[in-house]
Amino acid sequence: MTLAAWLAYTSGRMQSSENLTTRYAAQADEMDLLIGSISASDVARQPSENRWSVLQIANHLADAELLASVRIRRIITQDRTKLWGYEQETWADRLGYQQRKIETVIARFTLLRRENAELLSSIPNDWWELTGEHNEYGTLSLIQLIQDYVGHTAKHLEQIRRVFSEPGNKQNQ
Repeated sequence: MTLAAWLAYTSGRMQSSENLTTRYAAQADEMDLLIGSISASDVARQPSENRWSVLQIANHLADAELLASVRIRRIITQDRTKLWGYEQETWADRLGYQQRKIETVIARFTLLRRENAELLSSIPNDWWELTGEHNEYGTLSLIQLIQDYVGHTAKHLEQIRRVFSEPGNKQNQ
């Protein structure tokens, strides 16, 4: 690889990791604003028996961010560390997602997301290529892991918007 090609590649990688970190961090504010616009009674309302409430979705995201915190740190500090999946329905049931306080859940998500983003913004560029071995998905680089968390969070933020806008939501009647 020529020096010019290497510099272009490095610059592109730096830009993409910076943009990714910015998007990752911004989702904390997005979650905070979105949940802040929903009444307490609507946060806990389950749209149907087999669908999660906004409260349950927020709990799921907060627990996912808790796991992200560990996974990020393990990838950075351990060579090809093991990363384990989890059964989200079991977590929701046994951890009583529907009984948690939304303020505490959102505080946990936003704090962890902001702290993780701060850590990610300070790492050397080549650390984004460090990897872990996920028991379900195989080898994941740090950048792939964060891309997955950004996509996962975006999907659930959209799910919250849909649940909130469905008929039966008092604020939309």
